[in-house]
Order: sequence, then C-alpha cells, then structure tokens
Amino acid sequence: MSLRSRLTALVIPLVLCAGAVTPAHAQPPSPSPGTTAAKKEPVAPEEARLRALRRAAERGNHAYYDADKVSADGRSQQSVSRLATIMAFPATPPQPDTGNCLAKEEAKTAEGWTYNRLLWCQTVGYRANYTKRTSSGTVIYMGSVEVTWEMAAMGSNTQRAIRVFWRPVAGSVRYVGWTTGVPSGQPFAVHPACAEAAPYCNNLGTPARKTWAAWNTTTDWASWDVTSPARSGDPTREKITSPHWHLVTDATSLEYPEIPAGQTNDWPFRCDSADYFSRFGQAFDQACVFTDVIPHLQYSLSSPKHATVARHIQDAQLSPDTSYPIESHRKVVPGRWEPDPDPEYGSLHRVEGSGTIAAANTTWKNYACNRNGPYNATTGLPPKTAQQEAEGWQCDEYPFRSTAEGASSGTWDFSVRWVPPSQNTSAGGSLIAFFFDDRILHINDPFWVKINP
Repeated sequence: MSLRSRLTALVIPLVLCAGAVTPAHAQPPSPSPGTTAAKKEPVAPEEARLRALRRAAERGNHAYYDADKVSADGRSQQSVSRLATIMAFPATPPQPDTGNCLAKEEAKTAEGWTYNRLLWCQTVGYRANYTKRTSSGTVIYMGSVEVTWEMAAMGSNTQRAIRVFWRPVAGSVRYVGWTTGVPSGQPFAVHPACAEAAPYCNNLGTPARKTWAAWNTTTDWASWDVTSPARSGDPTREKITSPHWHLVTDATSLEYPEIPAGQTNDWPFRCDSADYFSRFGQAFDQACVFTDVIPHLQYSLSSPKHATVARHIQDAQLSPDTSYPIESHRKVVPGRWEPDPDPEYGSLHRVEGSGTIAAANTTWKNYACNRNGPYNATTGLPPKTAQQEAEGWQCDEYPFRSTAEGASSGTWDFSVRWVPPSQNTSAGGSLIAFFFDDRILHINDPFWVKINP
C-alpha cells in the first residue's frame, strides 16, 4: 500500500496526575478536544463574579492575607503585597512565589492553581499524536511527542493586563511509539489567546516556536501580555471587564501542514479602572487580578499587634448575643471565614471610607458606644474602666466601618468593644493594606475574616 507524502498530526492536551503520562494509544483519539473554540461573548461583571466564587468554593481555593505581617507603616511582608506594588512586569515570573505555587498538587490539574489574587500557575503534561494517511484514507498512528510544561500568569495593580509565562521542563520531551526515527526537528509553538474578541480582550506578542529538540534543553521563559481595556462608554467608576484567556498550541510544519491547533481550558481574570486605590502618594488606578480565589483576612489571638481586636471579632462572630449592643432578638454577625463558604452569604463588602454608608456606620457605632440613640445604659457598651480611660482605649466595631454590613446595616447585627488604641490602629491599618493588596473593590468583592490562635 502506498502512502501519501502529506502527513498530518493530532495535538491533544494531556493533564498529568502526579507526574504520570497516559500510555500512547494504538490509534489517535478524536481531534475535537484540540480544536480552537469560537470567540466567547463577554460575561457581565456580576455573573463573572458569581462564577468565580463558585469555582473557588468548589476547589477550596482560598487566598489568605495575614494581618500580622503588616508593618506599622502599612507595608506587608507577604508575597501578594510585593506583587501589588510592582510597577512593570518582570522578565521572569516572580520567585519564590511561582516555585511555591507550582509545588502545589492543585497546580497539576487542568484548572491550575490560583495562588493569590495576583498569581496563577500550572504544570501539566502534553502529548502531540502524529499520524499519516494512506492513499485510501486510512489514518496510521506513527508515534507521539510528550512534554511537561510550566506556566504562570501574573496580575497587575498598575495596568489592565496580565503577563503569561511559559516554558517546558528541561529534559521532559519524550518520543513515544516511533519505529522509524523521531521528529526531534519538528517545530512546536505556543501562545496565549483571548477567549473573547478584541477590543474586549487582546493578546500581545508572537508565538514562541522551537523544535522539539531545542525545547528539550531550554530553561528560558517565554512571556506575553493579555490586556482588557475599559469598554467605550462604560459609565461606572470601576469599568470592570471579565475576560478569559487560554494557551494555544501549534505543531504545523511543511511536513505536517494540517495539524489542528490545540487549546487549553479558559482561565478568567478581571480588570478594573477604580480610582480609589493609592499607596504612599502613588495612584494605582488600573489593575487586573485573578478572581477564582476567595480572599480572606486573618487576625491572630496571639498577636501583640492586634490580639484584643482579634478576640473581639472572634466573640462577635461566634457568640454575638454576648456582645454589645444588646438587642431584643438573636444577633447574627457576618464575615466569619469558613473552609467552604457559600458564595456571597455572610460575606463582607467594602464601601467607600468617606461615603454615606461608612458615615452611618460611625453614627450607629457611636450610639452603641455612648449609650444613646436607640441604646441606653443597659443595652449600650458599659463605660471604660479607670485603667482603660487612663490608657485611652477606643471603641472598636465589627463588622468594620468600611463595609456594607457595618453597624448601620439593616440586615446584619454588629458588635462594639473597648480596645487599646495601638491595636485598633494596627488592625485598621492591616484592613486597609488588605483592601489594596488584594484589590478589593467597593461592593463588588466579597471577603471574609478568619481568627487564628
């Protein structure tokens, strides 16, 4: 039987489980998983937010922010803070964060792992199945090329863009099932692409293309930027867009001209132009972050910086009826972080610090602290002790003044307690730093609070 000179190949993505690769098939599988999908319609910000929360809850993906790592001047010592203040994308993915992310077992899945609001990563295996076609149309499987790659995507607090990094693991290229030589000189190319059409989402840069042999020895990262500008005519303050991106593979050559493009899962991100973020006089009015992670702030009962505030929050969350002000009904105080929270329910939402809601929260807090308005000497907070008075203790409130669920909320209850002024300041500074580093938008971004031992 004679063979046509034109050969074709099927390129099929393959996720690795604990580093194992599925054995080569006697015949190549269907090409449908490798076809390039049509461009998606943009998703409304509200629907995108709910989808991201559901994904994060299902996968147990929670990015925590440790308030104990925020210094007195509002600077955090944890990785998300370092990433949040980078003014330009680096040439290589940030370390040690990327290495820590890739070490997670969850990174070895089709979904990858969202390390925090500014970093996502993945390490998976990939197989290119090569075939040739006889003159009668019969497809003969010739062999496969397998490779393990690493990928990271970095968000930004200074531009409406993310940067995607990709490279194969050096030495991971394997030639499987070949009986007449191996295609080490055949090219393989990759590049990220937007799931939605321009101008909603744009991918910048050219594909990274090398032979299999060259990819097997490289340790360099290829990188591209994916952008999502504000939509023309958007009247909102934040100008939110919620695009998706994926990786596209290409193994075509003169010898194999009809190989269908391969494509990974779509991964979401969110861009905004909120004008109320700044740090030390520097405006951060454009950003893109990863939203399929549930942000939560952590305070510690053992922290010398804010232990009294942490105890207040824990008591308010767990035993609200023992807290002041005393109500005539069973109190329900929101915001407690659970391992698998129901998306939205019981979460906190940031509001403008100088806005009407925050001002109303202060008014109601003062009612409870001063035992006036709807509260009295019995239902309001008892006066400070002589020592507390001498030390200048302050009236702390939970939920926070800067949340929609604060003291003036008609849906949730609140708690007040006297705390040392330094601890009140420290806890408040950590909250502000969390809002900045995790890019918590007004109302749009639910968050939770966890109290550690």
